[in-house]
Amino acid sequence: MPIRRIRYSQYAIVMLILAVLSALFLPTLVGTSTLMSAHIKNMTMTIFGIAAVMVVYTDDRMIKQALYQQKQLRVVTLWLPILGQTIWYLAVLWIYLTNMTGYAILTMTLPILFLGMALLLISLGALQKETLSIILNAPMKRTAHRLNITTMFLAIYALLFFGLTTNWIYGLTTMASVLLITDANWPALWSGWHREQSLEKLATNGVNFKNARVIEKLPQVTTIITEKSGILTDNHMTVHSILSLDKRYSDFDILGIATGLLSMDETSALSKSILQYAENHGVFPSTASEPEIIDGAGIKGVILNERFAVLSAAEVVAEGYDVDLNALETYKMLGNSVSYVVDSLQVIGVITFGDTLNKALLSLDRFFTTRHLGVKIASGDTIGATMQLTNIMTSLDEVKSDLTPTEKTAQQEQWTSQTNTMFVTNQDNLPTQTDTITVAVDRPDVNADIHVANVADLEKLWATADRLIQIDKRMLSLASLPIIILLLLAAGLGIFISPWLYVAPVLAVIIRCVMSYLLRLRVKR
Repeated sequence: MPIRRIRYSQYAIVMLILAVLSALFLPTLVGTSTLMSAHIKNMTMTIFGIAAVMVVYTDDRMIKQALYQQKQLRVVTLWLPILGQTIWYLAVLWIYLTNMTGYAILTMTLPILFLGMALLLISLGALQKETLSIILNAPMKRTAHRLNITTMFLAIYALLFFGLTTNWIYGLTTMASVLLITDANWPALWSGWHREQSLEKLATNGVNFKNARVIEKLPQVTTIITEKSGILTDNHMTVHSILSLDKRYSDFDILGIATGLLSMDETSALSKSILQYAENHGVFPSTASEPEIIDGAGIKGVILNERFAVLSAAEVVAEGYDVDLNALETYKMLGNSVSYVVDSLQVIGVITFGDTLNKALLSLDRFFTTRHLGVKIASGDTIGATMQLTNIMTSLDEVKSDLTPTEKTAQQEQWTSQTNTMFVTNQDNLPTQTDTITVAVDRPDVNADIHVANVADLEKLWATADRLIQIDKRMLSLASLPIIILLLLAAGLGIFISPWLYVAPVLAVIIRCVMSYLLRLRVKR
């Protein structure tokens, strides 16, 4: 079974103990004498047998973790150190069997091998948590894949070049150095740290999200489907008039009925405004009961054993009430939102009201236009109530007004079924289309992809998306450069500059260990 975590530190301790013990009975460097003489038959091959068991065991554990990474992350960098430490062991064994000597293989002894494997395990353990927890996007995966291929290519080059020009032991030694000196995940970790900084800054500004990957989809968005009330407008209503349309009721009677009904819906912006309007006119709310809230349309209830309702104009027309359509058109053209007060049989009163535009609307519209984002609105309000938005917003592509709740939901579902869309809402009406990015404005209880305090925060989202793209382009390239340099040095190209630039396997794992801990300190900080 693939495993998620390996206790590298424990295996490293075992390797260090074996390094010390083997250094007592075996040469520490090729061509040197041992510290102690032990007349034990087959001592050398026994220690090599123990080394073989440890190499096979650690290879097995690392292979299982590599399989886990392959399944979960779709990119694996463990195959290279697995191959590198195995080749290192085989090269050391070959040197012992052939009694070969030389400057290039001076450190190719069993004690140094144990020490090197301990350092390799320490370097793997240093970044194991970060490697398994980092969210790899497509550019990170491509970079890691390319570095894997580059490392393997240079390792094969080193094997063939030194194998054909000197001998195959030199080739295997250099090949092991190439495979062990770097980790192809380093650029992803470095880039991921910078990405995390940008996302944390976004969170401190009141923008939260379920999955960071949703930010990466923002550049593909072309259409914004949004609610009107409370998003493009302030969440505050102004009641213009309340009139009776039935001789049985006075204007104050209609105001009392409407106030009594709407007072049962405390979340309604109209409720707060009409209560203030009634207070200003010295009218007390009628006592209402049995509330039935119709989302996006109004509320029904019972007053003095008779059923009344406050419903949007679209809902009243849809339910078949007799409405003076000419008067309704007049109300609309004045820029009013219109609701009717009805009893079980007929319309008895009318309420005209309106909301003010969001103070950030002009800058928001400029942002939409600059980003080439088209805005679409489906609203239960009258055409007059949306006319002001139509006149001001150059980014507004389409507006559907006078919709019943059912018609509004159907229209929103039709728009969100298209690709590259974002749905912005402050209501419990998230679309069923899973590909649509959903944004909840001042509604932390809604299960949206992104939560913002104000619709103006959308600009911060796109700015962060731009920043992440720049990180992927710039940071990944910059972090890959030192890896390429180290790989070229390990592949033997450094000796054409100076003989001192030769990189032995033990030096390769020392460099890897130092680089891993420097990166770990930076990421953790």
